[in-house]
Amino acid sequence: MHYLNIPSLTALLTIDPGYKLDLIQKWCRSVNKDKFSATVEINRMKREAKLIDLPKSFVDLLVKASKYTCPKIKFGKIQTTAVCLICGDLVCFQSYCCQESLGDSNFGPCNMHAHRCSGDLGVFLTLEKCQVLFLPLRTQGIFINGPYVDKYGEGYKHTKNKALTLSPQLYRKIEMMWIRHEIRPMVARNSEGLGFSRIEQLGLMY
Repeated sequence: MHYLNIPSLTALLTIDPGYKLDLIQKWCRSVNKDKFSATVEINRMKREAKLIDLPKSFVDLLVKASKYTCPKIKFGKIQTTAVCLICGDLVCFQSYCCQESLGDSNFGPCNMHAHRCSGDLGVFLTLEKCQVLFLPLRTQGIFINGPYVDKYGEGYKHTKNKALTLSPQLYRKIEMMWIRHEIRPMVARNSEGLGFSRIEQLGLMY
């Protein structure tokens, strides 16, 4: 601190209180209030646990996915994609194109995206069959029915119809499973028979 011409901590503590108050007031006046408020608002948004807003129509998601291009494959078209419900990004799904190494193992695009986006807990909506994929572990995961249904309340698994509409109640249920940290226990135990489809070995495709 001597070389930087900065007073020692002991000296700072002995500064006249009135002078310290004057310094604080000057600093407060110099703060960009708009920028400071924006920063506070951004931080508040980051703390809010919430999945992304989905369009009302499932077809709108399919249209968005049709414009997606794989970051690794320059030519050709990816057959299946998934949307991350935490950040909204589209990723390749059930594909070997975007696999990467992590430690001593290789993982697929969903796992790698989850690792960067949400700390190894992935929540994806697959657009081929309108299913939600939970990836709390790198070697196991589960599929559950997606939040889109037809006019009779049936999901894609039963109707094979892609003219589906978002069910806010179903999506909220999925969101609360994520918020309440219920995903890891579901994958850890055998959830067959509860409307879940368990994946024992994710391999390099997820």
